[in-house]
This record gives sequence, C-alpha cells and structure tokens, in this order.
Amino acid sequence: MAIDFIAPGDMTEQRGHWFRYDLAGPIVLASDVLVIVFASIICGFAYDFLRVGSFNINESAALGTLFAVLFVMLTRLRGLYGPLELLQPLRQLWNAIVVWLVVAGFLTVMGFALKAGAAVSRGAAISFVLLGFVCVAGLRVFWHAFMRRALAKGKFASRRVVVIGDDDGLERGQLTQRLAPFGLAVAARVRLSPGIDDEAATSAAIADIVAGIRGSQIEEIVVALGTGRLGLADRIVAGLRILPLPIKLMLDKRLVDLVGRPIHHFGPGLVAVEMHRAPMTLAERCAKRALDIAIAGPTLLLIAPLMIMVAILIRLESRGPILFKQMRNGFNNQPFQILKFRSMRVLEDGGQIRQASRHDNRVTKVGRWIRKLSIDELPQLWNVLRGEMSIVGPRPHALAHDIHYEKLIGDYPYRQHVKPGLTGWAQVNGSRGETPTTESMAERIRLDLWYVENASVWLDIRIIARTFITLFNVKQVY
Repeated sequence: MAIDFIAPGDMTEQRGHWFRYDLAGPIVLASDVLVIVFASIICGFAYDFLRVGSFNINESAALGTLFAVLFVMLTRLRGLYGPLELLQPLRQLWNAIVVWLVVAGFLTVMGFALKAGAAVSRGAAISFVLLGFVCVAGLRVFWHAFMRRALAKGKFASRRVVVIGDDDGLERGQLTQRLAPFGLAVAARVRLSPGIDDEAATSAAIADIVAGIRGSQIEEIVVALGTGRLGLADRIVAGLRILPLPIKLMLDKRLVDLVGRPIHHFGPGLVAVEMHRAPMTLAERCAKRALDIAIAGPTLLLIAPLMIMVAILIRLESRGPILFKQMRNGFNNQPFQILKFRSMRVLEDGGQIRQASRHDNRVTKVGRWIRKLSIDELPQLWNVLRGEMSIVGPRPHALAHDIHYEKLIGDYPYRQHVKPGLTGWAQVNGSRGETPTTESMAERIRLDLWYVENASVWLDIRIIARTFITLFNVKQVY
C-alpha cells in the first residue's frame, strides 16, 4: 500500500517556537522547581543579609528544594501538568493555592514536631511562602497566555506525523487542520481500502506501511478509523509496534469516557471496565470522617458566640423553637433529623413541603438574613459530628421532595451513595437555592452524581475552599 507523502510546501508551516505541546508538562514542572528555589534564596538573602549582615545560602536552598519537590509531586499526582490542564487558568490557580497551603502547613507541622525551627529563619520562611506563591501563580498566568497564543498562531514546534485511517477517520472534523495547532504536522497519509478488514489484506497493508515509514523523517504515527473498527485498529497498532515511533489512536467521542475509567483484569483475555464505582472504600471513608471531625469540632467551638447571638435574635423576634428539625434521607436512604436555625414561621415536615422562594412571606426578618449568609445551616455541624452528614456531599432534600423527584429523575437515588453534606459540588458550581423546575433539579442531580463518582478527600478540600467564595453570591439564596 503506497504512502502519500506530502510535499514540504503543502504542509502547515510551524516555526518560531522551540516549545513542544507534548512537553509542556515537564517544562512547566521544571520552571516551578526553579522559581520556588529561587524565591527561597531571594527571601533568605533579603531577610538575613540585610538584617544581620550574613547569609547561609544552603539553608534557603534546602528549604526551597524541599518545598518545590513536595509541591510538584502533589501537583503531578493531581494530573495538573497535562497540556490541557495548563490551558485552564482558574483551575490551575485554585489548585496551586490548595497545594501550596497543604505543603506549607505540612512543613510547618514537621518543623514544630522535629524542633527544626531554629534552623530556619521564621521571617525568611514567611516571606518565602508569600513571594513563592506569587511567583508560582504568575507562572501559571504566563504559561496559559503563552500556550494559548502558540495554539492560536500554530507556533508549537512541529513533529512530522503520518496519519493512517479509513475514509471516515481521515475526514473526521478536518483531522489534519485540527492537529496542526498542537504541533502535529501531517507529512504523510495512508488511506486504507474498504476491504482491509480481511486478515491477509491487513497484514499486507501493514507490511507496506512499515516499509514506507522506515528510513523516513516521520516522528509519530496517528491511527484514525471510523466507529466500530476497534478490531482493525488493534491489528494495525500491533503490527506498527515494530517501528520505534510513538503511536496514537484517535477515538470516537463515545469511547473517550471508557478510556478514562478504571480497568480490572480477571486473567488472560478477560478485562472489565468499571462503569460505576461502588461507594467510597473503607480507607476513603475513614479519611473523610477524620476530615469531618477535624473541621466540625473546632468550628462549633469557634462560632459558639455567633450561634448564641442568632438563637437570641430568633427567640426575640417570634414565637417557636430556635432550632428547626426535619426528617431527611441520608447515606443508603437512612433517615435522620436535620438541624437548622428556624428561619420561617412554619415548621413543615410531611407529605407537602413548599420550597422557599423569593419574597416568601413565611420567612422571618431574622430568617431572611441568616438564610442569605447560610448561617441557618450551622447547626448541621452537629449532624456532621454525629456521623449523619459530612462537610461535603449532596445536599439532603425533604422526604416529600425525594419521593417527588425519584419519579421524575431516574438517577436521583444514586446521590445517596455517600453521606449528605453541608456543601457540595453542585453548590460551588452555581446550583444553590430554589429549584423551581424539573430541569434545574436535574442539573443539580447531574452535579451531585459527578461528585459521587469522583469523591475523594482531596476533592472535599477543594469544595470547602470554593464554598467560602460562593457564600458571597447570595442572589439565588432566599
């Protein structure tokens, strides 16, 4: 089978940058290490030399190196050095904040535990934590702008690739033009004939392709086939492995989700894809419970004066109990009694419960303010300590709403695969307050189910941090 090599003049020109798209992660990682170590040395010099006239570069370099190693390890474990991740500046900045605080907190605790505080100047360390993060955040902004500009102008350093595929694969979304901005310059094409599915024909075609690529300047192979031809793709990729070149298989959108899911092997030739994961493992549940207790206990003590003041205001404004209690369904549909500061003149808990709406005449004056600031939810920290709720999880709905929406939204019960929470993925993504339509509730359920599928302590920490930002958005809360 002949290979259609493209003349240099017909190829998309890629010139200007040494920067390769596929190497963006390692380059950004290396720049993080350098800037963190440099920031530590600068702070050590500025604080110690200018204050006492002497400077020990080894201490500053050691602190910076240790901090940098921990920072890039955690960032890499989170998959944040991937090229597509680097193109999401807000996600990058947010994760940088969380990782930076985790590393700073860890090293601070270790310093106290090992009594190593005397070896490091506190002033230099504090200034390094501040300056270092500013530098890392600045790098995120720089790399995002750099990569966006390179993609827009096709300036990534190019790699000469051969695209092998059938009619459907080669024509999919103008493949050649879509690959060009990412530094994949199509130097040759192989169009497979319709009868290629025959094993003998496939073997002959692979032999011709291998012979044509050997000795050429091709640097990478891209295989693009139409939907439903995975068997053919497997044979082609297996045959092309004789070449010392990377091979990429372009997937149909319907298969992309499968690739990212966990794979389980049950012996030779028996492989399963995990389409729906079970509730969190025992280790994950223990870690999540430890985080809940560590946050809920101290927070209740710190906000006790605020809660006492709110209780007094509620009692002074209207008759009725200070706390509102209502039955909700928790983990595995187990009922529990949720606690809230009473914000209404009614105490509904039955088969008919109306959601709070804008200008709702059931809401008291004090209730309107504590609802806007989410203060009415604070007693649920006691539900968290009792193990009925978690800090992070799908918000529990009234039993009447559970019964109603289970009939309308098929996936609704899956949100009870984890404990309900004070805050959740839906709330930090804009789904707060009233859900007046089935569509708005379906969107909240979609976000809740994403959390159930991806629940982890690390995700909980991110959601908790983002919750403090969403608290300032009170437009949808009444």
